[in-house]
Amino acid sequence: MNIGLISMIALSAEGLGLAVGIILLYVFDVKSKRVIGMLFGGTSGLMIAIICFDILPHALSKNRMDLVIIGIMIGVTVGLLLDDITPYLEKLIKMDKQDKRHSKMIRTAFTLIIGIAIHNIPEGFALGALSHASFQTIQKFAIVLAMHSIPEGIALAIPFRQAEVKLGVLLIIPIFLGGIMGISGAIGYILTNNSERFIVIALGLAAGIILYIVCNELIPESRKVWNGRMTTVATIIGIIAGLLLLR
Repeated sequence: MNIGLISMIALSAEGLGLAVGIILLYVFDVKSKRVIGMLFGGTSGLMIAIICFDILPHALSKNRMDLVIIGIMIGVTVGLLLDDITPYLEKLIKMDKQDKRHSKMIRTAFTLIIGIAIHNIPEGFALGALSHASFQTIQKFAIVLAMHSIPEGIALAIPFRQAEVKLGVLLIIPIFLGGIMGISGAIGYILTNNSERFIVIALGLAAGIILYIVCNELIPESRKVWNGRMTTVATIIGIIAGLLLLR
């Protein structure tokens, strides 16, 4: 596994997932909050399965529980710090209220882009950190990332469509956001390409980052979009699907 391949996998996973979500909204006019909420719930379950049944067992096989826990705590801290940055960047987007060229919908859409871009950084790093696991692990995590990006693409496309932005223009965004994940994946690969001790910490870090994203973003977002039992059922189905995928 080389740095170029890792970057391309990260870029493709994010870019394709977002593009599919955007196209689905424009072509099929997806409005069902239940469906979107279940998509977020299902990908939450898949990510939990990958952490519990693949990433953590691989890290713990090195018999360094202390390093795994350190990595998890660092990953959670990274998630907290990036969350603290997001509100300041959102304020920058909304600062110029006198600008008549941008509607409220456009500002909302760009706020979503900033949020997605920021949380692409730890996700890309997590994928890069997995470069020392098996190719099957990387492949499965990339598939989950792509699936997780589909509801994000739908959510992102809603305000743009209301602002009457053409689909062709909007499809530039997945390339941009995929590029951010590709760069962060390359950084994750470089930082973990040293010693076995650092690799164990990095795997723990990847697990911590993903856990934080699932617990702080995906599961709450699924309940926010559709606060019904089916979002919980979708999460459980996602875990079971992940278990079958990883066996």
